Order: sequence, then structure tokens, then C-alpha cells
Amino acid sequence: MFHLFSHCWSWLQAVQEPVRKVTLLVVGLDNAGKTTLVTDLQRVLAGEVLPAAQPGQTHLRVDRFEVTLVDLPGGQRSRGAWRSHYGAAHGLLFVLDASDPARMEEARKALGRVLSHPKVSGKPLLLLANKQDEADALLPCELIECLCLEQLVNANKSPCRIEPCAAAVGLRRGPCRSALLGLRWLLRAVAADYEALSARVRPPSPGAPPPPRASRPCPSREPPAWPEGARQGDGETGAGRRLLQPVHNLLPQVAGAALRPPRPRPSSG
Repeated sequence: MFHLFSHCWSWLQAVQEPVRKVTLLVVGLDNAGKTTLVTDLQRVLAGEVLPAAQPGQTHLRVDRFEVTLVDLPGGQRSRGAWRSHYGAAHGLLFVLDASDPARMEEARKALGRVLSHPKVSGKPLLLLANKQDEADALLPCELIECLCLEQLVNANKSPCRIEPCAAAVGLRRGPCRSALLGLRWLLRAVAADYEALSARVRPPSPGAPPPPRASRPCPSREPPAWPEGARQGDGETGAGRRLLQPVHNLLPQVAGAALRPPRPRPSSG
């Protein structure tokens, strides 16, 4: 009887929890698969797609959230327009082509510019390592090193998770459920700080443009500069600011290809 009452109470709390409206930006380099991934999410949540108010936007109902995905173009000339949408976002999805090592440095610089912007810093980030079905795709642990991800997210106090996926429209064998797992993590991260994030959210200015339609090795980097009063591995900074994230916290906590050790490199001799 006690367990039955407990389950009923949990269900009642879930039902009474308010529906939260969340805006997420979908950014990344061109040809990373952003639009394909958004289409794949629509297929996963086929019964939860809401009418879209504007072109370039997708409205979904995910659990107790009404989610607006704003798909922004990734061409080099279009990235400057991202800034006009930062203020309207609760969080970001950065889509990465994990099978294109030649553009990792370009992706690292683009991600660094996004996270360091005052209207983005501190907001949660989901990094989707797309095209994992390609033979030469880098694993999440390799991408963390190439992108200097631990340093970037800790310097800008942004909760982050990297999720491997392989979005492809038209596959009959099943949808890209790993991307949905990542999306649910991102929504939980937003919910954990919803009031503070909502206080920072502002609609795009009237003059802001709507979303248009749309080989260098990874350099060695210095160790991350930890905020004053904190040490690597500490739970939080001295002033009680956002938690620092060691590398293992960025990886998805699932078994399988995402956690395999890096592939051995061929010897130079």
C-alpha cells in the first residue's frame, strides 16, 4: 500500500508540473547534418510535433517541455548572424561532423566563439558528434581532446555533454534515439536552472534576421586555467559558482562505441 501511494504521489507531481517553454539553438559548421538531425528528431517524436510559427523553427513536445528548435545556417558567412539569436535561447545544440578531422580546428574556434559570448556563457550545451556511422569518425573521447572541450566549458561555466549519433533521413531500421537521449539531458539541464536562464532570455530584436535557409591537426593546448579558489577535480569554485566538469562527466554514461578506447595510431616507422 505504501509503495502504491508513493507511485501515485510521484505521478500526481509529474502531472501537476508546469509545462515549460524552452528555446534551443541548433548551430554548427555547414554540412555537419543539423537539418537532417532536426528532421530525424521530428520523426522520433512524430506524434509530438507542434505547428511551427516561423520558417527555420521546429516545435516539439518533449515530456513536460514545449521545445522550439531554431536551426541556424553554418556557412562561414552566416555565422555572424548567430549572435542575434543568442539572447533568445535557454541552451544550445552544437552539431559536429565527427568524420571530418580536417575541420576540427575550425569547429573548435566556432564553438569557442559561441561559448564565450556573454549571452551564451553559462547556458547548457549539448554537443552531438554526428556521422558516427562513418568508418573514420572520431570517438567522443577523441573529440574532447581535439576541441579542448573541458577547457572551453569550464572557462565559460557551461554544463556540457557530448553524445554520439548518426542522423540519417529515410532509414527504416529506426530513428536516431541517441540524439533524443542527448536532447532530454539538455532539457533536464535547462530545468535545473530554469528561472535563472529564463531571466536571461530575451526575444530577438525586431531587426534581427530570421534563420536563413539554408586539413590542420589539433594543436597542443595548455592545461585549463581553473577559476580562482578552485582546483581540477573540485566539486565547485570557491565562490560557489557553477560546478567544474572533468572529462568523464562530459561523456555519455552508456556502454558501447561511445566509451571505447581511442583507436591505435599507425606507427611512423
